[in-house]
Amino acid sequence: MIDPKTVELFNSSILDTFQTVKRLVSNSALLPTAVKFLIYQRSAEQIREKWRRNGLQVPPLIIYSVTKRCNLRCVGCYHHAQHRANLDLTTERVRTLLDEAKELGVSIMVLAGGEPLMRKELINLASEYPKMLFPIFTNGLLIDESSVYTFMENRNLVPMISLEGPKEYTDNRRGDGVYKQVIHRFDSLDQSGIFFGTSITVTRNNLETVTDDTFIKELCDHGVKVVVYVEYVPVEPGTENLVLTESLREKLMYRIEELRGRNLALFISFPGDEEKLGGCLAAGRGFIHISQDGSVEPCPASPFSDTNIKEVSLKEALSSKFLEKIRNDPQSLEHSESACALFDKEKWVKSLLTTYPTSTLISSQDLNINTAY
Repeated sequence: MIDPKTVELFNSSILDTFQTVKRLVSNSALLPTAVKFLIYQRSAEQIREKWRRNGLQVPPLIIYSVTKRCNLRCVGCYHHAQHRANLDLTTERVRTLLDEAKELGVSIMVLAGGEPLMRKELINLASEYPKMLFPIFTNGLLIDESSVYTFMENRNLVPMISLEGPKEYTDNRRGDGVYKQVIHRFDSLDQSGIFFGTSITVTRNNLETVTDDTFIKELCDHGVKVVVYVEYVPVEPGTENLVLTESLREKLMYRIEELRGRNLALFISFPGDEEKLGGCLAAGRGFIHISQDGSVEPCPASPFSDTNIKEVSLKEALSSKFLEKIRNDPQSLEHSESACALFDKEKWVKSLLTTYPTSTLISSQDLNINTAY
């Protein structure tokens, strides 16, 4: 099992994040929602601790890539680089998944893609679980009046619209005119009083620009309350020159700390912030990834699995020996050249599937805990 101190540290980090959000919205109508989510997080933490004491490591966060389909075809897209069949989970299985996640104390489920808004029925489904937070990582182009109304009525749904930086950077990767459309969505969400953010992939080419005061001010002026910086991982061969060097990674973290001190928005770095928590949080240490076909994986950049939730419950999937071996090996969790430890250790991760061709599963009857919250 994971060191209890590590679990406690990550739980505290999550609560600190919500405390920051509470400060950011202290003078707005969103304050009551922020307070409620602090309470929900503490309740979910207690549920996870009960499971941990009974032998099951439950991460507070799940990243679920709801579909591979997308209305854009961005240069270097990770999901297009994978050769997966378009076999999305059924809505019925996703509903069961959310029920299982709630029972286990999972408090945050990131909805990613592809483009998650291509499955709006799942967005509507997520609204039925008001005590779970659903950051929705989207290109934003499918946000229409109906979407805005859904976000207004369901504060647990948080749109996170992707950018590559200012107009030139975004349009070069995502297509002409995308930046202008995204800014229009920002303004629409802001005018509707919706809490939302942006996700930015950081490379050697755009680091200076995306952390520049002028760019940050522009984002905040359009209502952005969360900025997530994601370090580039070279999933497309020949793009290794875009990966941040160690010195640039240090510069990014220094700059983020400066921005945090100004209390303009919530600034998150991935995987940079993991270093404060003792290394990579994948494989259930802090989160797992569920692919659109139901495969339970260490993380999106390490698409290997011995378990699929089409065949087993989430509770059973979390007992995977494959995942356990990864999270219990300190060397596997050290950051490396590409900023993603498991991406760089692909051969080692794949070798574990030979060692553990099938999961040793914990029976649902063996873990029967009252988890109402």
